[in-house]
Amino acid sequence: MMKKNINIYNSQDEYLAQMKSGALLNPRIDSTFKALFTQPTAESRNALHSFLEAATERKIKSVELTANEAPISFEKQRGVSYDILCIFDDGQPANLEMMAFNQFYDYGKRAEYQVARLETTYLKKGDTWEKAPKVYQITVLDFVFDKSSNDAVSRYAMRTADNRELSDTLNIIFIELPKVTKLENSIEKNTALENWAIFLKEADNPKKKGIIQKLTEQEAGLMNAKQSLSSISANQDLWVEQFRQEMFERDYRSGLSAAENRGIAIGEARGEKRGRTEAKLDDARKMILKHIGTIEQIAEVTDLPLETVQKLAEKLN
Repeated sequence: MMKKNINIYNSQDEYLAQMKSGALLNPRIDSTFKALFTQPTAESRNALHSFLEAATERKIKSVELTANEAPISFEKQRGVSYDILCIFDDGQPANLEMMAFNQFYDYGKRAEYQVARLETTYLKKGDTWEKAPKVYQITVLDFVFDKSSNDAVSRYAMRTADNRELSDTLNIIFIELPKVTKLENSIEKNTALENWAIFLKEADNPKKKGIIQKLTEQEAGLMNAKQSLSSISANQDLWVEQFRQEMFERDYRSGLSAAENRGIAIGEARGEKRGRTEAKLDDARKMILKHIGTIEQIAEVTDLPLETVQKLAEKLN
């Protein structure tokens, strides 16, 4: 059964009291994550630039935010809404998104679709294949996606089974925040993106102020991110949105838990019934083999349908 600690508040006003106490917004909430990187401030722009360089492992001269809706090229095609859609100075696009909680999609296929849509959107009509832009789908997950690996950062691209690259065009980066705990003692040795993962996981945690301080002293981009998060944490609308998203998550998880418990109860009841039926059939089988009673008597004693006992007798004889 799924478990997650979410602070429970009796009212929105009680929840908003956190803002007045100087608490920081949760950057793992979609609305806060987007606000962190899209403010018209130097701190926000620098944080976005730093995060993108860490995720793509490349130097970027400039980044431009653009509309987050991908065009639908033909009727009934599935549309895509991007969280933070960026265009680099060389025309290559990247989409950033935060998945605040697990809705049990096939996130692998979802990411493949998104990165493919990025490619088709920014490959201009008439361009040769050589001009196909390198595209990035960068997804931060506040849950574990790949249980077979302990790595917080995973990079996916089109390759053969023996790791020969087909093309470097389609790139998917998954950042799984629950896996960052083991990285907290190796900040100096971590990759830039691993340290970003620690920041996103712990920036609003008062108990981890020392780690956040160490991260921000080491990396200017993370210092800018902390400044941007502090600034937007004075925005009441963002606190209201965070409250609503946490309520939605709690309701969603409660619904799943209730459905799971109901399924378990139904399964147990069916299992008990199946077990009783098997026991009755076993008794009938023994009586038939030992020639104890008629078919009608065996059906009456075992409380099985006469037709069932007849078929069992035919099979045994």
